[in-house]
Amino acid sequence: MRIDKYTIPSMVLLGALLAAGTADAAREGTLYYVNDFDGADACGGSDLSWGDDTVGYLEDKLDDWGFDSVYYHGNRWLDFEDVSDADENVNGEDEVSSRGIDSADIGMMYSHGGKNCSGSHYSSVKMGDNDGASCTLLYSSSAAGNDSWWGDTDLNAMIIDTCSSAQWCVWNNSAYFHADGNFATFLGFHGLSYDSRKHTNNFEDFVDNSRYNGLGDNWVDELTRRPIGSNNDECAVAIIFEDSSSDADFTFDYMGFDDWKTPGSHSTSYYYYINGCDPDGGNAL
Repeated sequence: MRIDKYTIPSMVLLGALLAAGTADAAREGTLYYVNDFDGADACGGSDLSWGDDTVGYLEDKLDDWGFDSVYYHGNRWLDFEDVSDADENVNGEDEVSSRGIDSADIGMMYSHGGKNCSGSHYSSVKMGDNDGASCTLLYSSSAAGNDSWWGDTDLNAMIIDTCSSAQWCVWNNSAYFHADGNFATFLGFHGLSYDSRKHTNNFEDFVDNSRYNGLGDNWVDELTRRPIGSNNDECAVAIIFEDSSSDADFTFDYMGFDDWKTPGSHSTSYYYYINGCDPDGGNAL
């Protein structure tokens, strides 16, 4: 399969020069999943089956690789406050160690997701706990209801394993965040993704192959699935924030969970995908 990329300039010109992760730096992960959406204080909706297996596999690997801390919680432990930004929402605590998404080097959420491509452009993630500001987190640099601005502190890479988490129409309207910290790699899906044993198997292969390099490349290769039929592909995409096409390709190919190479500033956004991938819930790429 051929991997292609699109390019758009960042909405904000940024100039922080970043180096690869060093051996003596603390390595941290903050990982969430939601399987259960019903019951008291839950956000409501259809239950999922594989979130704990999928996110739990990454937790086990980060532990095996000697990460200093891995915060792993599910269902009603996924609070709006933990993943929203204090600068964007009065209740946001994304920088609070260790449960705040931005406090870690590697972040992940597995849940239901959605997008809006008319007027304000954004993607969204459904929370597990309704005891807070909202059951749904919006992430976008343009939507009036934006709740997050990840990457202004420690976060290097973010995985949002939901439908429409990296939707083409949102990215193409310069609506995904471009932060001024370490954030270089954002992994998600254009169109629908599937809560399934096959999806989890593919995710496990991706994790196994991405400790030291290939974080973006392996995600697009392993998590893209194209069964027989039409308009039913699972389209994994990687968004890389770098200063040049060559720097983006370097990060896409060589950044790993345990070695977050990011050689430049983050002035430009690059969108990597499998050419021709055609999902339910999105245009063909």
